[in-house]
Amino acid sequence: MREMWNSSKNQLALAIALLSLLAILKGTEARHSLFDCNVKYKCSAEKDYIWATDEERCHVIHNRCLLEVEQCARRDQGKAELVETDRETCKKTCERPCERNFEPVCAQFFQEEYITFSNECEMRNYICTHERAYSFYDLGKCVSSPPSQN
Repeated sequence: MREMWNSSKNQLALAIALLSLLAILKGTEARHSLFDCNVKYKCSAEKDYIWATDEERCHVIHNRCLLEVEQCARRDQGKAELVETDRETCKKTCERPCERNFEPVCAQFFQEEYITFSNECEMRNYICTHERAYSFYDLGKCVSSPPSQN
C-alpha cells in the first residue's frame, strides 16, 4: 500500500513539473516569435499611436509598422489578430481585473524609461490607461543598468 502511495505522489510531482515546464516554454516561444517578427519588419521609432483590440482588452501600439510586428507574432502563436479601432472605443476595455500573482515583467517605453510591473496584466492596464506604448518587455524585474562586459 505504501509503495502505491509513493508511486502516486511521484506521478503527481512529475505532472506538476511537466506543466511548469510547458508554461515556461510557452512564454519563451511568445518572446521568440515577437523578436523574430521585430527583425523581419525593422520598424522606426516614429510615434503615431494605433488603437486595437483583441477578445480581452485594448492595446496601444506605437505605430502601424509595430502593429504589423504584433500581428506577425500573434499569427505565429496561433492567436487571433488585433482589430484596429479608435481611441474612444478601445479605452472602454482598457482596464481588466488582475490576479495578485507576482510574476514581474519589465517594460521599456520608447527612448524613455524602464518600469517593472508585478505581472503582465498590470503592465497592460498601465499602458492603456496612461496611453503609452512599450517598445519591449521581458519577464523579470528591470535592472538599472546592464552588467558590465569585462
